[in-house]
Amino acid sequence: MRIHVGIPARMGASRFPGKPLARIAGKSMLEHVYRRSSLAKNISSVFIATCDNEIADSAAQYGAQVVMTDPKIMRPGLRVAAAAKTMKIKDEDIVVIVQGDEPLVHPEMIESAVSEILANEGFNLGTLIGRATEEEFLDINEVKVVFNDKNQILYMSRSPIPFEMNTNLTSRYKQVAIMPFRAAYLQRFQALEPRKNELIESIELIRAIENGDKVLAIITNRSNVSVDTPEGLAEAELAMLKDELLGSY
Repeated sequence: MRIHVGIPARMGASRFPGKPLARIAGKSMLEHVYRRSSLAKNISSVFIATCDNEIADSAAQYGAQVVMTDPKIMRPGLRVAAAAKTMKIKDEDIVVIVQGDEPLVHPEMIESAVSEILANEGFNLGTLIGRATEEEFLDINEVKVVFNDKNQILYMSRSPIPFEMNTNLTSRYKQVAIMPFRAAYLQRFQALEPRKNELIESIELIRAIENGDKVLAIITNRSNVSVDTPEGLAEAELAMLKDELLGSY
C-alpha cells in the first residue's frame, strides 16, 4: 500500500480567479501547498491535478509532478480522482486530497489523516475538521460540520450549524480541506451522481453522505488559514511569515 497526496488546482475559481498562483511570502500559494505536503512522512507521491497550462508551467519550475485533467471537472475531489485514474494508482492505496488553497497545511495534518483512515476500517473517506471561531462560524466561505459521537459526519453546511439552543454545549467545527480517501472508493465516488443538497450547498463531500456513505471526522488542533477570497490572502501571508515551517523549504 502506498500513500499519495493529490492537490487540485484551477485558475477559474469563481470567488478568486487565479488563486493558485497568488503570491504569499515570495512563492505561489500552490507551491507552498506542494512543498509543505511533500514534507509529510511515508508519502510515495505528491501531484498537482489541474486543467490549466499556466498552473502546469508554474509547477514545472519547482519540479512538481502535474497531471492534466478535463477542464469540465469542477469539483476538486473529482479532479484528483481523474488524475489518480490516469496515474493508475492501485485500489489498496490511500489518496489524500489537499486543497490548493490551504497554504499553511502542516505535514502532521496529512499524517494524521492517513493514520485515522487506516485505523477506521468502516470508513472509506474522511476530512480533517477544526474548531471554528465565531467569525468563521458565520462565514459562508467556511464549511461547518456536524458529527456524532462515533466521529461520523452527519451533515456539512455553509450555514452556522448546529444551532446552539443550549449554549453550554457549544459545538462549532469547520472543515479543513485535507481529505483521505481509500483509492478504490475515490473512483466509486467519481462515478456518483450529485444530489440535491450538494448542489444547494456547493459542498462536494455531501455527495458521499447523500449516497449513504460514511465520512470520518478527523479532529485537528492545528490552526489553518484557508484562502477563499482576495481578502484572505493578506491574513495568510501574516500567518505564513510567523510559521515554523517556512524556512525549511
